[in-house]
Amino acid sequence: MLLQTDARRRITLPPTAGIEPGDAIDLEILEDGRIMLIPVEPVPKHQLWAWTAEVKQAVSTSLADPRPSVVVESAKDVGKVAKRWSGED
Repeated sequence: MLLQTDARRRITLPPTAGIEPGDAIDLEILEDGRIMLIPVEPVPKHQLWAWTAEVKQAVSTSLADPRPSVVVESAKDVGKVAKRWSGED
């Protein structure tokens, strides 16, 4: 696809590119001069703690856990669930 810049060095992306107005895009200029546009979802700084490799691995492991979900409605229920699962791993 051939694009041409305007007087302000802007380009217009076609709707088929899947980029919507207001989307965040990372621009990377490669060593060979190519330009790569990468759509990103920015994470607020106060939430960056949740995006460490360890946390992502824990979430992935949790989602793969075959045990059924349990609704815990009271502190008493927490104790029962903890006691039931304490011997599992």
